Amino acid sequence: MILFNALQKSISAGIGRYSFELSRELYSLLKEDIKIIIREEDLKDYSFVNSKSLLVFKNIKNSKDRNLCEQVYLPKLIKDKFRECVIHYPDSMAPIFLNSKRIVITVHDLAFKSLSGAFTKKTILWKNFMTGASIKKANRIIGITNFSKSELNKHYKNISHKIDVVYNGFNRLNKTNIDMNNVSYNIKKESSNKYILTVSTISPRKNIDTLIKAFNLIKDNHKVNLIIGGSNGWLYESIYSLVDSLKLNDRVIFTGRINDDELKYLYKNANVFVYPSLYEGFGLPPLESMSYGVKTIVSDVECLREVSGETCSYFPPKDERKLSELLDDFFKNEKDTKTYDYENILSRYSWEKCGKETVEVYNKILRGV
Repeated sequence: MILFNALQKSISAGIGRYSFELSRELYSLLKEDIKIIIREEDLKDYSFVNSKSLLVFKNIKNSKDRNLCEQVYLPKLIKDKFRECVIHYPDSMAPIFLNSKRIVITVHDLAFKSLSGAFTKKTILWKNFMTGASIKKANRIIGITNFSKSELNKHYKNISHKIDVVYNGFNRLNKTNIDMNNVSYNIKKESSNKYILTVSTISPRKNIDTLIKAFNLIKDNHKVNLIIGGSNGWLYESIYSLVDSLKLNDRVIFTGRINDDELKYLYKNANVFVYPSLYEGFGLPPLESMSYGVKTIVSDVECLREVSGETCSYFPPKDERKLSELLDDFFKNEKDTKTYDYENILSRYSWEKCGKETVEVYNKILRGV
């Protein structure tokens, strides 16, 4: 029996999507041999699962509640009823007090180790303690890229033997319909003009300031806006201050949190997509953009080049002038009907493949590897 912890499904963005999509694929492969752990609020999204395969927890409203559940209540349940199960926590925090030799964690990135100034001191202390303890506790560790594996080996000693690389899947959003009733008036209004799109949580590691500065260099050359799709994260205030100081308030649009239909609508109507992140473990948004055939420009960091391949355009991550040149050149030569073919990259990634390779990780534990 496999226990898959999907408590983050709608609490966090990237890991939440990973948790949901992987749990859905695992259920299709394992059926009665898996139990999926969810919040009561997410029950409606798991209608495809037999109720006997769900373990539902109430009163988990935020990350603090989830941490308490994962470290106290869930381990007690496992100890009482599921002692022999393989338990998979899909981020870098394992049940550190659970006495088990069948624990799997997924480590998406180690940004708190590699990016100075991107997190608060309190967060760095917490992540250092929990990640270190969890990596020591875990019997198998899934790294979502070769880059994430190299980061694990760089920062933690003698763990290479228990790391498996399993690439994320990604959602072919372009293959699904858009329910226009779920798209807000403001999103429709702003999407009626030409725009550059970026999609991410607003935080220092996402490097949105470089994109804003690049946009500022071309704003007088082209009648185009910049749309930033995503909610506020750590230390977001400086981004809004930068827009104010450059007097770009009428040209830079912050959408706040968006739903899947709004996300698809923004991708579909974008002229160009830019992902300027300084550090990623995988980087789903560029793949989602590529699936719509949208011109995609990505910061030249190791992980994004590994995942996105050679068909994107790249720029040095803090070089706003180079990025502005790429954008200026694109709009000077843009053809309204042109789409870009990224299928050779997109075909590498699917949740089906991710699910099958994750099951093999479970099997290694069950075989005692």
